[in-house]
This record gives sequence, C-alpha cells and structure tokens, in this order.
Amino acid sequence: METYRGPVKITLAMLALMALSILVQMAAGADYPVVPPGAVIPVVAAGLLAWRPRVWTAAIATAVGLFIGIGSITTPNTGDHLGSGNGLLIASTVVQLAALLGIVMAGAVSVLRMSRRKESAVRA
Repeated sequence: METYRGPVKITLAMLALMALSILVQMAAGADYPVVPPGAVIPVVAAGLLAWRPRVWTAAIATAVGLFIGIGSITTPNTGDHLGSGNGLLIASTVVQLAALLGIVMAGAVSVLRMSRRKESAVRA
C-alpha cells in the first residue's frame, strides 16, 4: 500500500475540489453539458494518482490543472460567472480557480520530489 506524501495529498484534494466546484456551478445555474468534462477529467486524474502515485501520474494531474486552467482563462465563462451577481456561482468559480492553482502548484512539487527520489534511488 502506498503512503501519500503531502504534495500528493494536496493534489488529490484539489482535483476533487475542482470537480466539486463544477458540480456546484451547475447547481447554481451555470451552463455545462449533462456530463461536464471539467468535472470528470479531474476525477480520472485523481484516480490515476491515487492508484499509482508515480512521477507520470503526478505529471498527468499537473497537466490536467494546466489544461483546464488555461481553458478557464481563455473562455468567457469564468468572467461571466464572476460577474453574474449569483453568489453561489461566484463563490464556486473562485473555489474552482483556487483549486486549479493548487493542482498546478502541488502537482509540480509532487513531480519534482518524486523525480528526485527516483534519481537518488538510481545513484544508490
């Protein structure tokens, strides 16, 4: 059984929070597909990282955060949500953005730490 280190735990939590924030946005009236990819993809990435906490799964989780984060910035939806006047929609969008930042930051630290452990194991 794998033990999860701090950055991996944070990445897992932020991936779950990301998916949950999209479900809350849907409940608040945001226009999403019936099965929102932005909620499903982080859950799949979290499943991979929880199943095999390795450099490659941490890199996938980080890439998911970057991919969805870039999409959030480049589409007008985020701005529309933040300017909607709907308190729940605004709050869940802010949580989503914070979760995306957390995924990228903790995921990057996870990748770096795991790759360093791998390098030191090869040298030994």
